[in-house]
Amino acid sequence: MRLMFESETFDKGVIEVGKLTKRELFLIGVSLYWAEGFKHKDESSLGLATMDENMAKLYLAWLKECLDIRNDRLSFRVTANIKYSDKIKEMEQHWSDSLGVGIDQFVKPFYQKSKQNRVYLNNDRYFGVLRIRVRKSINILRKMRGWIAGVARAQLSDKI
Repeated sequence: MRLMFESETFDKGVIEVGKLTKRELFLIGVSLYWAEGFKHKDESSLGLATMDENMAKLYLAWLKECLDIRNDRLSFRVTANIKYSDKIKEMEQHWSDSLGVGIDQFVKPFYQKSKQNRVYLNNDRYFGVLRIRVRKSINILRKMRGWIAGVARAQLSDKI
């Protein structure tokens, strides 16, 4: 009974979202970047890090559909605990296959050194953190900072 209710509730949520307009996708992309994007003050390119395959797919769709970014401007990097260094090629292949991007777009992986060797609960489904970077995107990054400010101000303007 509980599982059926959960399934119905999930399905209802999917239906309530429905199909996204280009503007909705744009605003979701800006918000996603605001939450998960590279924002260091010295950053010089647009980028995002995620472990979530659906988030990576949404981000790529946003880059292509809203910003007209072609695949050849993208680079990918897997970051993983050093304990998983023997699995890194499998991780890169997983991301390449699931996102439909070339394995040749992956740059040298980064291994996180840790004093504790973390064991992930779903070890067979651990594919590291994927970092997606847009090459030659300093101007888009500057505009992104404005879009984020615009979203923040628009959200607050009705409340003040």
